[in-house]
Amino acid sequence: MDTPDPNMPDLLWGAGLIGLVIGLVIYLAVLGLMLWIGYLIIKAAVRNGLRDHTMWLEGRRSPLR
Repeated sequence: MDTPDPNMPDLLWGAGLIGLVIGLVIYLAVLGLMLWIGYLIIKAAVRNGLRDHTMWLEGRRSPLR
């Protein structure tokens, strides 16, 4: 009968590996969510900036006509 190694029990090794995988998935999900939210914020800012610039251009052009 084999004596289990007291320094590295198989149960804790499996739990550590599962915890590492779950932690990595959560980390990547949070990173992806942050990038997506940042993309949406930048997209809205660019859209608003283009709208404001278009309104400014139309305001400059209108009195000349």
